[in-house]
Amino acid sequence: MNVIIKNKITHIHCVGHSLGGALATLCADWIKSNYDRSTFTYTYGSPRVGLIGFSSRFTSSIGADRIFRAYHKTDIVPCIPIWPFLHVPFQAQDYYLPSPGVIPMAEYHSIKLYIESVRSQNWESLAALRPEQKTQSGLIQWLSIQSPIGITITTLEWLNRALIYVLEKCANGAAWIISEGFTNSFTLMDQLAYILTKGINLAENTSNLVLQLIKKIMTMLGMKKVVKAEEVTREFIRNILLRLQARVNEFTKSVLNKTLVEGRAV
Repeated sequence: MNVIIKNKITHIHCVGHSLGGALATLCADWIKSNYDRSTFTYTYGSPRVGLIGFSSRFTSSIGADRIFRAYHKTDIVPCIPIWPFLHVPFQAQDYYLPSPGVIPMAEYHSIKLYIESVRSQNWESLAALRPEQKTQSGLIQWLSIQSPIGITITTLEWLNRALIYVLEKCANGAAWIISEGFTNSFTLMDQLAYILTKGINLAENTSNLVLQLIKKIMTMLGMKKVVKAEEVTREFIRNILLRLQARVNEFTKSVLNKTLVEGRAV
């Protein structure tokens, strides 16, 4: 990629919506890595771009105060790819835009509605719209309740946080390990299954967390089989995660396709 950036340019702003938001993030990362310029990133309804290591490094490199990620509550696209991909900035301010209900709606992915939501607003006023963050105690309680659940924006958010939390417990606080130290023959799901299987063999508290997570995913998939810790092998976990990935991908496509069929442009 040959790009010439003139010396008089001191600030570069990377802006994008949807896939363009993901590309804006990657572009900002490339620019910051190759040029000594102040780089800013603005994304709207962007999917997740990288794992924990990328999110943390990007935030540190660009600066959390120069990353502006806006998303509608019921936009399904920011929920993908599924875990453990994370958004940028890492553990810092993002910009939540209210939209009705908890069921994902493709119309709230449209650039037209994003423009309407942010028009005449500043970043300070948008930041004030962010709801209270879910607590760790609330997350543990959510994992322990094995009641029927469907795919909603809320459950996707809870499940994302739960997987990251359990991974950190299994890897002694270093969930970023999923992006390091494995051979190329290990897929992401292989890595996740490996670490979660290790967690099953750790202290009872960690083992219970892994088991609760697996049961939660199975409930989300409509699987009623009762499993015990000794039955949760690496292959079993890998298959459950692959089924979850396929289910969420299928659901995402159905949400987006519904809007296209009904004639509303995304």
